[in-house]
Amino acid sequence: MSTNALIDACLALAREERVAAASEALYEASAQLRWQEALRKRWREARAEASVRGAVSGAAIEGAVVSAQALREQIAAGPKGAGAHASSKDPAWDAATGLWRAHSRLVGYMPDLVGRTRPVVPATAQLMATLHRDVAGPLAVGGLISEAVVGCPRESGQGLENQSLEGGGLLEGGKAALEGAGLRENGKPLLEGGPGPNLGGQELRERLAQIVALIDTPNLPALVRVALVHAEMLTVRPFALANGALGRLLVRHLSVRDGLDPTGVSVSDYYAGRVPGAYAEAAQAYTSASLEGVVAWIIWQAEALLEGMRQGSELSRAVQAGTTQL
Repeated sequence: MSTNALIDACLALAREERVAAASEALYEASAQLRWQEALRKRWREARAEASVRGAVSGAAIEGAVVSAQALREQIAAGPKGAGAHASSKDPAWDAATGLWRAHSRLVGYMPDLVGRTRPVVPATAQLMATLHRDVAGPLAVGGLISEAVVGCPRESGQGLENQSLEGGGLLEGGKAALEGAGLRENGKPLLEGGPGPNLGGQELRERLAQIVALIDTPNLPALVRVALVHAEMLTVRPFALANGALGRLLVRHLSVRDGLDPTGVSVSDYYAGRVPGAYAEAAQAYTSASLEGVVAWIIWQAEALLEGMRQGSELSRAVQAGTTQL
């Protein structure tokens, strides 16, 4: 798809009545969140707490149940608790700490809420690879997946030999799911499943390039961009595993970058973790490629962002009251 065609398609979606109304509601909620009293001086602590809660919510989506307080204690333990790519030998902890590490990295790329510092953000391909290493690295160190699939988009056809897994995340039943190329069943590599068919060859390369274009093309409608990037990560699955986790991390990054949530304190993973059935249904609707299905997905994404802002408001008050241990 050419750049002009991409822009035209996104603008057309943004003009759809339900999408326009959802976008307006998001900007209103964002303005209310921006002027929370706690964010005048304690926005750094609020962003840090949002990273903890985002990691806990994201881990729950992937099948790992970890409490926020337990994760805070793990982080406070330092390198032995949540160090760079360290493995605890517990897949649930590895998933949670990997997600926290990725969220914390994103915070480092956010502009100051009060001040003028604007950190340099890596190029999109590098950003995606780095976040993927944060998330999947501990699982590789623990020997649960092959290091070859960490931080690298999968090769054409990798893991596609007669395999079509339904669903799947980083974990399943407390153990690493058989979904990464490098994990095998009957001698064949398995690939993370999800909505839509597994792609390979030129189609895979083109769809990955389209994801990068969605992220990089300037002046696209913010809600539409966030929703489409998230959906494409779920359906294209350019990595062998952790595509959903990476998609949700990109939601946080793009929401801040494009001004949907300049505070960076929203917990955009919360809604998907609380209502996983609606998440799956909306993602499946997107794969229909119909206008109704795509709009349904965008509306779901808007609802998730609104709930994330409500959670951000709540955690900001908790930070101000000193009831959250950071």
